[in-house]
Amino acid sequence: MRFFLITILLSISSVCGAHQWPALRGDASATSSIRYTGDEVLPEWHYSYKGNRRYETGMIVWASPALAVVAGKPMAFIGGYDQTMHALDLVAKEARWRKLTNGEIKSAPVVGTLDGLDVVVWGSSDRTVYAVAAYNGRQLWTRELIEASNTLGEAHLSSPFIHGDVLYITAFVYDKSLPRNKQKGVLYCLSLRTGTVIWTEQVSSGFLSSPVGFENGGRLYIAVCARRGLLSCYDVSESAPKLAWTFQMPHEVLGSPAVASDTSEPLLFLGSKFGNIIAINALTGKEVWQRMAGNWIDNTACVGKIDGQPVVFVGSHDYHVYAYDARSGELIWTRALGGEVFSVPSFFEVNGQPFIVVACLDNHLYCMDGRTGTILNAYYTGQPVWDKIAKGESVWGSASVFASGQNSVAVYGAFNAKVYSLPLFGSCSLQAMARSVKSLWVTLLMVFLIFTFLVLPLVLLPLRKSV
Repeated sequence: MRFFLITILLSISSVCGAHQWPALRGDASATSSIRYTGDEVLPEWHYSYKGNRRYETGMIVWASPALAVVAGKPMAFIGGYDQTMHALDLVAKEARWRKLTNGEIKSAPVVGTLDGLDVVVWGSSDRTVYAVAAYNGRQLWTRELIEASNTLGEAHLSSPFIHGDVLYITAFVYDKSLPRNKQKGVLYCLSLRTGTVIWTEQVSSGFLSSPVGFENGGRLYIAVCARRGLLSCYDVSESAPKLAWTFQMPHEVLGSPAVASDTSEPLLFLGSKFGNIIAINALTGKEVWQRMAGNWIDNTACVGKIDGQPVVFVGSHDYHVYAYDARSGELIWTRALGGEVFSVPSFFEVNGQPFIVVACLDNHLYCMDGRTGTILNAYYTGQPVWDKIAKGESVWGSASVFASGQNSVAVYGAFNAKVYSLPLFGSCSLQAMARSVKSLWVTLLMVFLIFTFLVLPLVLLPLRKSV
């Protein structure tokens, strides 16, 4: 009877699960949003689980969430430092299932389809890739990519990329035993059906970004960047990968590439800790344009469309969000927020109006007008679980958006160990005054004036009388 019910549920999932999340940030352009056209209202929800966990400073609390419509229900899948993958039903406001691994989950999961079944896949720091049924968490397979040894350090597995019945993922593990010679960043190609390793390709001797895939001329390409800034693009259309081109970034790279594939020539965008955002011809590896921010860019850019034209959005540690014309690199607008912009902007549309959502290190989430950068709403997401945030030590999680008209919500794993589902246009308990660099300077000026003309005279007055 139980097997019969599970079969029915999985059949429903295969029919209704029309929207998947096959790549880091949803797709190659990293829009980080998905449409929901159902009748269910997406309510505000603050999800927490084992809130007394201990965290390591500078590590992620939550990775970015993956979103999907499973059996007609909008769901979010998110993991983090608690070593657990959580499947959250955003309408019922409950965790549908949880899966414990043996290591931290530092990268976002992805959602694909196999024989009509929605499948969630992710990598864990236990060097293992997991694949489960999205609806009920039934395990399909696991695959340990790197053999365990007593000299291995911490593993870094990226977000996967699913294309058809194949998935790509990168992994790096530092081995303290030099004779083992395992300081390798490797791109893996696995069967989505069984988890069998089809081929491997060493890309670098260090950390690697998540793989990003795009198609051109009937061929599939995978772009992946090493932490030291070496961007490599592989043609993976045949039985073995073939290196198409490489591009050396001017500085260390923490994020992954984003691709605009529907331009006259496909363009790839990548930022670095040098503070630049570079547009590269995705077929030749040649630089098209380059622009500078005022401080480092340590996450992925996002490519959206405004009035049919591709626009690149990127956040910087100079407190600003930038919007550039994807083809020319012309600055469309820039907007200062209340803290370092560490997250990937999420792009979505409501009735033809573009919006973006970004998170900052001032513990706020911002909803902004995509055309002008005007701040529409701000949400306070609580104090971090540690005393001091160490900038630049980790690529922290970003928000993802269910675009559902006035019912749209942002799903975000905050530093205070909670996952929030926040209405972007309706009433929300976390709505706060929008903060900016200008407001911070006004506050400092007020403090200076109070100290100079009130506090200081009160301190000096008794001294004058005693003289």
